[in-house]
Amino acid sequence: MAAELQDAPLAGLQWSGSGEACKGGERVLCLHGWLDNAASFSLLAERLTQGADGNTTVAIDLPGHGKSGWHSPGQGYPIWGYTHELKTVIDTMASPVDLVAHSLGGSLALCLAAAFPETVRSIALLDSPGPMVTPENQIASQLRDGVLSRDKLRPSRQFSSIADAVAARKKATPELSESALTILVERNLAKCESHFEWRTDPQLKLTSDLRLSETQVEHLMRAVKCPVLSIRAESGLLPLKFFEHRMGYLQNVDSLQLPGHHHFHLEEETAPAIADAILTFWKGL
Repeated sequence: MAAELQDAPLAGLQWSGSGEACKGGERVLCLHGWLDNAASFSLLAERLTQGADGNTTVAIDLPGHGKSGWHSPGQGYPIWGYTHELKTVIDTMASPVDLVAHSLGGSLALCLAAAFPETVRSIALLDSPGPMVTPENQIASQLRDGVLSRDKLRPSRQFSSIADAVAARKKATPELSESALTILVERNLAKCESHFEWRTDPQLKLTSDLRLSETQVEHLMRAVKCPVLSIRAESGLLPLKFFEHRMGYLQNVDSLQLPGHHHFHLEEETAPAIADAILTFWKGL
């Protein structure tokens, strides 16, 4: 059973093999994707905890997501901006940690492992080939688009019921099952007096002011020294050739492909195979 993470820099969930929260004994840290939250690891974390000798698994709500706080107006959410906050989380854990990271979380995991290799024992990437980029000759237009997008910032959307929120999320991610959608949505809703609204910081939807270039991503990924397991979803967001290109930057990587869509770790049919692959990977470390 999951318990709310206590006395940590960020909100999150914790699964313990003993059924109790083990302060300071956490070894596995899960990082979710854009606009998701810690609950996205609910199915996977249960299996990882049961199969990893009782290790405690932690999944955090990234800043601006779930029950964690928002960044200040104008601060934004560049991928490198998460590194300090993730480092403060790992400092409360039994470092070095094994990272399990989906989508955006994979980019953050790579940044952390490159900058602070002593804190990360391994990374399991779930349908995540690393950071999005902007060509170097488009930096000016990227900055312009990012600044102008702030004029389009809108308050959090309101809903009369949880079902309405689930229906709205369904439009954005139609491939998700009803059970997967409910897991994601319930943690991401705040109950107000007469309605529900997203907990997600609206700033997350702004265009990035700046992004890394492909050359910078290459140097970043080549700096990752720990073993990496890359699991691509067969029906994921990006083509196999792009994954193969990006994984070629890493020094120590095993790659495989498993059935499912981009959120395959959230589905009853596909999560067990992912958990088995990660547990096998850990046994070989």
